[in-house]
Amino acid sequence: MLASTLKIDRSEVLVVSGSHLSEGEDSVKTSEYKILVVDDQPVVRKTLTICLNNLGIKKVLEAENGKKAKELVAFDEFDVIFCDLNMPVEDGFEVLMFLGTMKFPGAVIIISSEEQEILASTSNLARFYDLNIIGCVEKPITFKVVQNIIEGIEALPTLKRTETQLFELPEDELVKYLEAQKIEAYFQPQVDLASRKMKGVEILARISDDQGSLIPPDSFIPTAERSPSIILDLTKNVIDKALKEISENYDSFCDLTYAFNISGKVLENNDFPNWLCRTVDKYGIPHENIICELTETAISSSPTIVDTQMLRLRIMKFKLSIDDFGTGYSSIAKLHTIPFNEIKIDKEFVFNCLTNIKSAAIVEQSIAMGKALGM
Repeated sequence: MLASTLKIDRSEVLVVSGSHLSEGEDSVKTSEYKILVVDDQPVVRKTLTICLNNLGIKKVLEAENGKKAKELVAFDEFDVIFCDLNMPVEDGFEVLMFLGTMKFPGAVIIISSEEQEILASTSNLARFYDLNIIGCVEKPITFKVVQNIIEGIEALPTLKRTETQLFELPEDELVKYLEAQKIEAYFQPQVDLASRKMKGVEILARISDDQGSLIPPDSFIPTAERSPSIILDLTKNVIDKALKEISENYDSFCDLTYAFNISGKVLENNDFPNWLCRTVDKYGIPHENIICELTETAISSSPTIVDTQMLRLRIMKFKLSIDDFGTGYSSIAKLHTIPFNEIKIDKEFVFNCLTNIKSAAIVEQSIAMGKALGM
């Protein structure tokens, strides 16, 4: 039995299992959605509106071009937006950029008569604006397609009209939290889909503020990354706390791997591999169970030093994982240089692999390459 103090991060496990936590009163019922249909063709707008009305959604507004859509969005709140790409006056790309600028929190569905490859590429582009792209559908749109889209939105985590904006924790406040030992180690289960058994855990950093609420990593990791001493201190703090809890619950953890995110800024510290070795030995954890996951922040002004440090970790029998494979630092050339044990395919490829043939090809070939390399 795990100690009651062990902190579990279930966010990814919910995705794997296909279920989501309900947020009760905060949810917006489908019948209460306010939807905007943006298309230059009256028959398309009318067809979509009728389909939505038949699904019990009565609050449906229409816009015949991007300019009109932007005006409506600027003065009203919408839960879902259907947006055409090719329109006069201002096209759908203008609308997507505008929604990204205003940080639109609702769902977006791209509709177009363009070929599927263009739709998929547009969806990928729109995600760079941090938009919640639910899907891309080709014209003509049928009632069944609209019904499937709305059912898909219902299956998502709670859709809210407002979104809490992440703030970036000032450096002096982060230092205070570190000094007060407010950094906590959370455990995110990694599940083998074939056996449906937990195969490992990834350790994630969280901060518990003075009110007992958790500050997410997006709010403090960027701050820490700007200071080599702070990110090193934070990383060591999380690793030490996690290994201590693992050693206290080792009967439950002995068959698992333990993955830690390691920034390139941390690897620039010459003593870090030796520190990790001493700390792991202090808690009696086998080196082979530790996975050092090189994050995208492994991009460094001293890549040779980072590569050297990774080789030191491998010589010490720690395992190496490369995160966000297929983007930035995480390239095929790096796999050729460093003996990684594991690759983590970038999530954008995985999210789209069932609807985008290019994403599917990248995922399939990455898996095949990983197997060929013995990963």
